[in-house]
Amino acid sequence: MTGTSSTQSSAASTQPTFAERLASRGSMLYGGDYNPEQWPESVWHDDMRLFKEAGINEVTLNVFSWAQLQPSEDEYDFSKLDRIVRTVSDAGMSIVMATSTGALPAWMSLRHPDVNRVDERGRKMRHRERHNACINSPTFRKYSAALAGKLAERYGRLPNLVAWHVGNEYGGMCWCDTCAVKFREWLRARYGTIEAVNEAWNSAFWSHTYHSFDEIFPPNELGDTTSWGGKAILGGFSLDYQRFYGECVLESYNEEKAAIREFDPVNPVTTNMMGTYPTYDYFRWRAGANPADGTVGDAAVASDDATAAPAPTAPTAGGVDVVSWDSYPRPDTDPANVAFCHELMRGVGGGKPFMLMEQTPSRQNWMAYNTQKRPGQMRELSWQAVAHGADTVQFFQLRQNRSGCEKFHGALISSDGTDRTRAFRECAELGAELGRVSGRILGSRVAPAKVALVFDWQSRWAIGMSAGPTISMDYVAEVQRWYRELHRRNIQVDIVGPYDSYDAYDLVLAPCLYMMRADLVERLRGFVAGGGRLLLTALSALTDEHDSLYQGEIPVPLRDLTGVWVEETDALDPSEHVVPLRFADDTDLATPADYTEDSSVIADSANDAAAPHGRVLFDVLEADEGTAVLATYGSEYYVGTPAFTFRPSTGNGGVFYAATFPDDAAMPRFVDALLAGTGITGLTDAPLVGTVERSAIAQDATVRSDLRTVDLEVTRRIAADGTTFTFVLNPVNAPVAVDLPAALAGRDLLTDTTVTPGHRVLPPFAVLVIESK
Repeated sequence: MTGTSSTQSSAASTQPTFAERLASRGSMLYGGDYNPEQWPESVWHDDMRLFKEAGINEVTLNVFSWAQLQPSEDEYDFSKLDRIVRTVSDAGMSIVMATSTGALPAWMSLRHPDVNRVDERGRKMRHRERHNACINSPTFRKYSAALAGKLAERYGRLPNLVAWHVGNEYGGMCWCDTCAVKFREWLRARYGTIEAVNEAWNSAFWSHTYHSFDEIFPPNELGDTTSWGGKAILGGFSLDYQRFYGECVLESYNEEKAAIREFDPVNPVTTNMMGTYPTYDYFRWRAGANPADGTVGDAAVASDDATAAPAPTAPTAGGVDVVSWDSYPRPDTDPANVAFCHELMRGVGGGKPFMLMEQTPSRQNWMAYNTQKRPGQMRELSWQAVAHGADTVQFFQLRQNRSGCEKFHGALISSDGTDRTRAFRECAELGAELGRVSGRILGSRVAPAKVALVFDWQSRWAIGMSAGPTISMDYVAEVQRWYRELHRRNIQVDIVGPYDSYDAYDLVLAPCLYMMRADLVERLRGFVAGGGRLLLTALSALTDEHDSLYQGEIPVPLRDLTGVWVEETDALDPSEHVVPLRFADDTDLATPADYTEDSSVIADSANDAAAPHGRVLFDVLEADEGTAVLATYGSEYYVGTPAFTFRPSTGNGGVFYAATFPDDAAMPRFVDALLAGTGITGLTDAPLVGTVERSAIAQDATVRSDLRTVDLEVTRRIAADGTTFTFVLNPVNAPVAVDLPAALAGRDLLTDTTVTPGHRVLPPFAVLVIESK
């Protein structure tokens, strides 16, 4: 493997983009992580035969090989990797090349202890698991970028190289002295003076005023956390450290990317994300994002032109050129929540197709009970990812580890080394299917949405760091509850960040958008002024970016647009107390006079699971004149006061305020109100509900005994020529009877049969990909 010159300025204009390269192959990338360094070379050739049999066309190499590639500071040995690359290349495999920097070599931990993290309890780590480097270690930065550059110099011109994979599942944080010094430098750059830091953090609280940057240390358990529940003493302090560390991780990634770009200006560079992983703000990793505020010019996630060809995946200075992520749902994960994560990752990428970098062919190894995927489930989950924008289907892993803590993780090839396992057979069937039809889908994009749902990592951090108002607050779960109801109706939804433009949408949902910077406030105000509909909920618009409460009538920055004043907020244990809701179109709208200990209004509703209720938090509102009260509370001392309101603005727009978190019975009523008069509809006129054929179900621990109906998922991608690909998915291991509407007529790509409206029974984990013009 010979090196290449760093002068490749013309290469980017002459070589195809990532999307073009995939399209030219005629099928999606289908493969995953391959770690052949664990086995004798004779096994590699057997693997190539089995890969071809399974339809595998891509391998991700070199994910955790740093210790083998670099035995010491000045010594590199690429001989084994050269042989691996030659083997897979001769077998016709495309390569995603990793940089190996996701786990440190032991010599580095021993001889350069600055690379070892200090945990939140102040304990210095030794050489241990992956994700084990202090991201601010000068040693780590030096050697990680150097290795990435040497790999790019050696392999960057391979004709079958399709992408670079930096690190692996970046995770965790460090609180060492090196990080403390870097944090102080970051604070000086951000605030300028220690007085400005004190003002931002309100450090007069609990005698936390600082007189020098040297007095500030990382806010770990030894410092800026409470003795109850580990909450932040100064929210602004802990938030800034979270931001700082995330920016340092991105900076380190960008240094490796820059080293790659010295020798390969063409192939996209990425790293594998993890859905709703809490520690980093993935929207800041978007290619072209402004490091200062996360915005990307005037680009919106959605495009009104669904037939427009996707923008080329051109290399950019920083961030991920294409989003890739690892999907590992639990056996009981709601299918809508899996879809949510796909949509979130697509949103991080600005709406472009993404890579499904990892999933298991069969089972994980890190859960309490590592349930096998049921027959057909891996295929259905793979097609669900494609339906939501994936242009690759990849696994961890292609051959099962010989030993180590991931030895029980599923793989294409198990330890028996044969093609006879169920996992192998199902992967081979999917490989044949993708090879036959995926080329038709490549180049299409998820159909444009008129609804956006805001997901904000930094509001999530701030809520989690706050002592109060409830321990039952789960930011991700509350956002997903709103998505689930829209998903049930098969309404296309874009998940967007707090840095995006919302102008392309008719309806924006911003549940629990707790922390609002001034620029976000202005974009929301502009959206509403332009005729858009906005949903806010309890725990919205409470603080600025420093976690300081806005002073005035809540929700202060949007008080005039919401037309309500939140006087106070009650919190109740949702496992013991919910509050009935009365809607304006009900005949028994509750009033304060209804509140007595023996009130039938309370008793009937509280005991009726099908009746709508509020849960967790209960804002006590005063509505302005001109604000419509859509629902009131049916119990507690705030009985009869507004629980759900709408303040109209320009045209059909306005602001909805949900003063409580609706339960499953209430959520459809809330969403009905959001959609009323907008013309927004799903891909089917109503939720596509199937009836479970109970007599045909074999007993299965993954299928609830009381399951009677199933919400089938309907999602759509649209090609540049207007061809639509509509995906209909049965997410359960049970046959389901359903009446298909006329909107789903067309040709099923997978079976090459005509899909007609009317009654049919879909098998367990059935997938239809309906092509139509």
